[in-house]
Amino acid sequence: MNRKDVLLEQFLCCHKKSHWFVSFEKAVAGLTPENALWKQSESENSIREIISHLVFWNKRFLDRFKNSEFRKMEGNNDSTFTYLYESEWEQVLQEFNQVMTDWVETIEKSEDEKFDQYISEQSTETWLESISSITLHNAYHIGQIVTIRKMQGSWMKELGVS
Repeated sequence: MNRKDVLLEQFLCCHKKSHWFVSFEKAVAGLTPENALWKQSESENSIREIISHLVFWNKRFLDRFKNSEFRKMEGNNDSTFTYLYESEWEQVLQEFNQVMTDWVETIEKSEDEKFDQYISEQSTETWLESISSITLHNAYHIGQIVTIRKMQGSWMKELGVS
């Protein structure tokens, strides 16, 4: 397995293939829009806000990787947790699924040398390191989604991680 294959497997595990942890697909299976907005307290993020945050960062880094126009970020990391708040629940899920699919397709088409390049002139991080960190970031927040569902009583243990 080469490093491109490793990155592709990491995205697959985060998106659709439960492995050492539950995939996003299973983490949100059967989740209602109301449950996606639930918070135990105002100091926490809802599942919907977490997914909006994931869409924001995955799109942002995918655009950079593809050398698309890269806009200066408005706000701070906290503001990314409400990025898709106005969207319908199904649209939020579709946005996440699309950006994950786009990542896989882009990695598959990429030349291997791209992964050795720095993400910017100011960075000491290569694309290989950055993309690997993105998948870890995704896995972290997918775990949060499962935990929130367990706290609200909407988790179905047959989906995994009882």
